[in-house]
Amino acid sequence: MRQSADIETALYDLLTADGYSASAHVIPASLKHTLPHIHVTRTGGYTYDRIMDSNTVDFDVYARTQADAMETASALTGWVRDLAGGTVGTTCYSSEVVTLPYHNPDPRPPNIGRATLKAQITIRTQEVN
Repeated sequence: MRQSADIETALYDLLTADGYSASAHVIPASLKHTLPHIHVTRTGGYTYDRIMDSNTVDFDVYARTQADAMETASALTGWVRDLAGGTVGTTCYSSEVVTLPYHNPDPRPPNIGRATLKAQITIRTQEVN
């Protein structure tokens, strides 16, 4: 049997291995000590075929200022594009930025900037017994 891979955790693992402050599933209670910080959320997607899922993923970039958030998010677009052909928990067939970074203020931490970019990442499903 095959099931969808946990792309959020896989991307978190890659981001932290590359030296980014990152989270998946839950945003840390206090972001101020880890800025810039990238939060990864799968927001949807579709089953491409029996062995591939195409995941829509949001990357929310928190930083000290809105300008810093946009700068980090812009740099992150290259990182996302470079995932294709590698491993994101499993084989990554393609990774495309589908929405370039945009200002996306978050009212919860009011004095922290946030920018968001969206990606479509197609990976191999996982074999489970």
